[in-house]
Amino acid sequence: MKTSPALLVLLSALMAGPLAAQEAQPKPDFSRDSLQRFVMEIPVAPEPQRRVIFHIGAIEFTALGMPWQIGLMLPMSGSGFTTSREWPDPFALTGTQIATSPRAWRTQRALSSELRRIERSERAKIRIRVE
Repeated sequence: MKTSPALLVLLSALMAGPLAAQEAQPKPDFSRDSLQRFVMEIPVAPEPQRRVIFHIGAIEFTALGMPWQIGLMLPMSGSGFTTSREWPDPFALTGTQIATSPRAWRTQRALSSELRRIERSERAKIRIRVE
């Protein structure tokens, strides 16, 4: 029972500040003259000077009392066309092998074994004489 009056006093003290602030504010003037003055006399702030200007492929800024312009269009490894006009291969650049089906893997293995067999037979025919 004793907390209820204390709570009411606390709430009334908290509400007194905003109520006093509302009463202190002047009433807005919506007369024709004040509205025309408001609409016709809109101050236009000048656009602030930009410190950094971005161009296509470059950044321009002023520092240490002199203008600087830095180009950013440096080609990345494999990002440009080569002399053969091929598209860059991201798998070759990162060393990633492309997944293949088991049939293609068997064909590749058979081809490799055939090439090794031909190489062994060619080596057997070559005789080196040391004199």
